[in-house]
Amino acid sequence: MSISGSPLVKGLNFDLPIFLAPMAGFTDSPFRSLVKEFGAGAVFTEMVSTMGLKYVNQRTKDLLRFTDTEHPIFAQLFGNDVLPFECAAKNVAEMGFDGIDINAGCPAKDIIYEGSGAALLLDLKLLAKIIRAVKKASNIPVSLKVRKGFYTGENLLKEIVKLAENEGIDMLTIHGITADEGFDKTKEDWDAIAEAVSISKVPIVANGGIKNEEDVKKILEKTKCSFVMIGRAAIGRPWFLKSAQNALEGKPKITLSNKEKMYIIVRHIEKEVQFNGVARGITVMKKFLPAYASGLKRASEFRRLVNDVETKEEIISLLEAFFNE
Repeated sequence: MSISGSPLVKGLNFDLPIFLAPMAGFTDSPFRSLVKEFGAGAVFTEMVSTMGLKYVNQRTKDLLRFTDTEHPIFAQLFGNDVLPFECAAKNVAEMGFDGIDINAGCPAKDIIYEGSGAALLLDLKLLAKIIRAVKKASNIPVSLKVRKGFYTGENLLKEIVKLAENEGIDMLTIHGITADEGFDKTKEDWDAIAEAVSISKVPIVANGGIKNEEDVKKILEKTKCSFVMIGRAAIGRPWFLKSAQNALEGKPKITLSNKEKMYIIVRHIEKEVQFNGVARGITVMKKFLPAYASGLKRASEFRRLVNDVETKEEIISLLEAFFNE
């Protein structure tokens, strides 16, 4: 199965129809750039607080750092108030981002509590106002990321598709699960995404329930979507998006030796340390290393020892001990 001729999104052209999802705590600039080295149609920042931008919070500003190698890149914004969204949209457009992604899908309790993320699905009129403000403040593509609904068993996609079309959304990402259902992969509803695709004039990105390259083909065939978004399947496998594209084109999936994997991990470490400094870079890498160790002999021991390392040299020594074995 080959995917070609994917629709343009307000002039943006994507090399692959497979995107790297925004994931809080993971999709920082070093990881995004590493994924882009293999191939990704588009990448997205971690979700960025519109209020944090309004008050010039340094941590928020750091989330918006990116390199030239990451294009096309979308800044994902979250919040619950129109004016901060408008100001944030203007700011990120001026920073050189290729698009803005409005988060109306995050199910985290603290985000929901403040009325942001998936809580916006409880007030579609407010969501429409936010979209209008973002569109007014910028001239770059605006995408919207949603879930199937908020409450278990709910399906708001017909209303969401209509809203997206009416408000001029350029691309709609649908996670086929409700906010109440969290990340329960048994609840992923690709049929609901397929139904939305069948009635939508807006290009749809299908998201959720993807574990391997075969799942990418399945979701494309099942939903007839324009694009696919990959989240946790790429953690510990920055080559996954390119491998999935190979599988779509009938080419061999990417298989790597331990030596090759170790080289990639060291590249990742170097990127994190250069970007964040040693202490912060090592802390960030500790979140990635357990996933990189998947399938290793004594992987559980490796994961335990990772907690004790404090320097780049210690991590590399640990990698050599386990990956060479």
